[in-house]
Amino acid sequence: MQLPTLESRCKFGAMNGNRLTPWVEGTAEDLVADALALEVKASPRMVTSWIEDGLLANPEPRKTSAHGSDPRVFPREQRELFARLLEARKRSPLGRIPQRSLVRVVLYLWLIDDTVVLTPQARRALRTHARATGQTTAVRRRENIRAIVEQLAHPSASLKQRRAAQLVLEEGERTGRIDMDRLTAVLTELYSPWPVQPGMPRIERAVTGPFGPVTVQHHIAMWKARQQTIRRLRHEEIDELELDRVRAVFRSDWADYQARRPALATIGAGEFAAYFAEPDTMEGRAIEAVDAFVSTLAGELGLIEAASHAAETARLRLAR
Repeated sequence: MQLPTLESRCKFGAMNGNRLTPWVEGTAEDLVADALALEVKASPRMVTSWIEDGLLANPEPRKTSAHGSDPRVFPREQRELFARLLEARKRSPLGRIPQRSLVRVVLYLWLIDDTVVLTPQARRALRTHARATGQTTAVRRRENIRAIVEQLAHPSASLKQRRAAQLVLEEGERTGRIDMDRLTAVLTELYSPWPVQPGMPRIERAVTGPFGPVTVQHHIAMWKARQQTIRRLRHEEIDELELDRVRAVFRSDWADYQARRPALATIGAGEFAAYFAEPDTMEGRAIEAVDAFVSTLAGELGLIEAASHAAETARLRLAR
């Protein structure tokens, strides 16, 4: 997926016959006409659906007479955004870009710019993104969780230990409920699959990461915090002022990370370079930025700290 850079917004034109004209505000009917000009099937109902999902902003009222109002209009930035998203979807080699990919691009624009996507639209887009998160087939969910299990598992972990971890993770993904004690028990055995010796403390490993050792409690805390954040976004429990505040925090942190990225890729003689590789597509950059924002949101809401405390408490109970 490739969209125009933000610096070029509104410098593009819409084709009117063979004449290139500047983007101007337009009604829902104008947007439908734009889509048909791109040979994309569209209808007013499609435009309404895009508004509901956060792919478009709400149109604005335009009163031009004392006795009534003209149809609501979309700002020129939104009209161009609609066309560019349709063009990107049309260019896709897959034939159709999934809506969740388009939503992430809209959120990416909100994260890096203040003029195209405004926060009320972004809040709806975050709801759509959250609703799509984890919604997949049972087969795909099992495949994804199996990959996570293999990533966490020590080579000595038995098939039984791997299976137990997979079942607990599948249940958590399916129901959205996390039994911290049970999750801690099965993932600790997966991560550190050595029998506990009588009278001796349990030996637990930590995997080397670019920023230091990573324990199983870290993985549990991040998973729980992200699930709670996604649930709040799904139910629109985070207001626009809070989203704006966290976006400002994210922008500062993200700018610092981008500046340090090349140096971070050299940590440990480059053994962690893959962690810091930059995506080379718009969709890849959107996925990375939106995921990072969700993590920032989880931290700013205090969910990571609370989940870390819960994970450590579960670890201490397991150690008794």
